[in-house]
Amino acid sequence: MYYRLMILFIAGMLIASCSVISGNDEQTEAILSRLDLSPQKVPAKTPMMLAAERGDSSALKKAFSQGGKLNAMAPEGTAFSLALSNGHASISRILLTAGSQWQEGFSLGDSSALIEAADQGFDQIVKMLIVRGVSLDHRDKEGYTALAKAAIKGHLTTLKILINAGAQVDAYPLGRSVLMHVVEDNNMLISQQLIAVGADLNYQDDDGDTALKIARRKGFFDIDLMLVQAGARP
Repeated sequence: MYYRLMILFIAGMLIASCSVISGNDEQTEAILSRLDLSPQKVPAKTPMMLAAERGDSSALKKAFSQGGKLNAMAPEGTAFSLALSNGHASISRILLTAGSQWQEGFSLGDSSALIEAADQGFDQIVKMLIVRGVSLDHRDKEGYTALAKAAIKGHLTTLKILINAGAQVDAYPLGRSVLMHVVEDNNMLISQQLIAVGADLNYQDDDGDTALKIARRKGFFDIDLMLVQAGARP
């Protein structure tokens, strides 16, 4: 009974949110009931993985209808991690909604599903992962968090989602604060957002640089003034 209710819930979400599986509730339930949700390692990419990697919705539908292994993991990752890493937002949402295990498949660079989604500004996937209890402050091997990626890439909405969820504002990828990276890109809006939520204004890297020093060296006068008014020290 529990399994049937779970399938119905997933089916309803898929019908409402994506176009890969179309038709009535019974058709979608039948397709999803054939999926193998168990995690298992496989030696090579499955048809579902290949479809996800290419962003091929027709091939993905075929893999679903044939009872594909949703959470199989090849050396290159899972269907979900391959879809997300290759920038296929809609396919990623479908796989996540269907029950993909978002914790797996992101070993390259010690990344995570949230870091990948934030890096690409995939707001809906970021929200879905947060609801599922993803670690907000996981760092990759270079020190990047999801919030750092969103800020540095200029994804303001993604940044706000992560801040509102409780992600830590300060991270120090490549030995610099997030604010320093953003100031160097002359991104006023992102800088304002970080300052507003208490970003470290005066962090110094190994070269003695601060956000304010970077702004002055680059001639970014508006950001310079904003930092000084916020309390940055010269």
